[in-house]
This record gives sequence, structure tokens and C-alpha cells, in this order.
Amino acid sequence: MDKLLLKDYLVSRVISFNKTVDDDAYGKIYYKTNEDLLDAYLDVDFYNKDVLSVLGSSDQVFTARYLGAKNVDAFDKNRLSRYYYYLRIWTIKYANKLYPNIGDDFLETLLMFVSPETQGEKEAYAFYKEHVKKATDMRKMFYDVYAQPDGETLFKKADDLKDCISPKLNFEQMDLFEEKHPKKAYDIVIISNILDWARFNKDKLEVAAFNLNKLTNNNGYIIGSNLIARTDEAEKVERNIMGEYFELDKKYDKSYVYRKK
Repeated sequence: MDKLLLKDYLVSRVISFNKTVDDDAYGKIYYKTNEDLLDAYLDVDFYNKDVLSVLGSSDQVFTARYLGAKNVDAFDKNRLSRYYYYLRIWTIKYANKLYPNIGDDFLETLLMFVSPETQGEKEAYAFYKEHVKKATDMRKMFYDVYAQPDGETLFKKADDLKDCISPKLNFEQMDLFEEKHPKKAYDIVIISNILDWARFNKDKLEVAAFNLNKLTNNNGYIIGSNLIARTDEAEKVERNIMGEYFELDKKYDKSYVYRKK
């Protein structure tokens, strides 16, 4: 793996050192994907597709763009993920100015180079500036980076990401398990392991299936992953509920793909 890219993944560890995030306002996030995106996505055609992706660590969004998606919107229950998205793209954009001299003042130094263009960038910039000013503990922003499994991405060099780091991001704070009537549908919806969190709750899965049906175009795909240990019973419950709208199209060791009927 390219050293610059590796350092990009390590950025959140740097800002985690000695710097607090309001636990009531934000949940924790992963600093990088823990999915094997290389295995999960290569057999799905993203080219010129309209995609909705869970935001999370941003790697899923980068992957969809990298594979040629026409448009990639994002959603997440946790709004902190949107701020982290901008931190990721700033880190990639200004890598040559920052490395190899990274210290505890990394975040403060990074913000010196940032000139926010979009409203989303401006909000993220203000968020980080405030935390730098307060010298708050940014470790609460992330799950334990050492306990998290490492996922595999398609990116082999930092330069591979240069076309994936647009500051433009259409983001919606959304919980798939809450009743909603989405107004837009997509060719591909990336949900990571979201369904697994309600794998024994039929009511929640029914709401999620309804929402996913509304979010997906005819013959569209839902891409998930098997990050949480799944039992035969849990998979049967999920497939029965999803089966009203979708059929299991392909199954991999570490992911699964539903196709809208």
C-alpha cells in the first residue's frame, strides 16, 4: 500500500491523541472501513449509476466514485460522519503540505490550509476550529482503532483518490429503521451491515425493507456486508422480510447483494 495512503488512514489516530466530542450530540464512528470492499463491490457495475451510500468512514462513498458512479449521495444516522468526510478529503488534498511532519498539532495545522467552498465544508471547518480552540479530546470521536478489524479497499495509491474527494456532498441524516417516505430512488444503495443491527427485530426490518424499496429503482441493488456474526435463523428472518421487495442476487463470503424484484 502506498505510504501516503496509509498515512491518510492513520490521520484519525493522530487527532485522537490528547485532544471532546459531545456524546449526546454525536455517536462514535470508524476511522476507516472494516469491510472488504474489494471483494464486495467488484462484481457490481457502478459505472454511470446513481448511488446512495451510508457515509460512515467515507470509504464506501470513495469506492462508488472510484468505480465510476454518476452521482453518489450519502446518508447516516450519525451526523458526525459528515464532518469526518470533510476531514478525510482535506487530509488527502493537502497531504503534500502535511507529511511527513505530523504531530499533536496536526488538526490545527491542517485547518490552516483549508479554504471552505461549500456550505458543508464551512460547517465542518467551524466544527473542527471550535474543538481546536477548546483543545477538546477527539478520541471520543472514534471507536477503538486498535480493536477494529481492518477492511480492504480498492485504493492502492493516494493518487487514486484525487477524483474521489469532491467537497460537494448531498447528505441526509437518516435512520433506515424509522418510518420514512423517501422522495428519490437510486440504482444502488450501499447499506454496509445496517440490517444486521436489527436482525432479530421483525418490526425494524420491515420498516427498513419498506424504506429500501422506496430508495431503489426497478432492478436496483442493495449492497450489504456480513460484518456481524449472522445465524441461519437471523438470515431467514431478514430474507423473508426483504423478500417482499427483493431477491438475494449474489452472495459472497463477506457481503450480500439484494436485487429489487
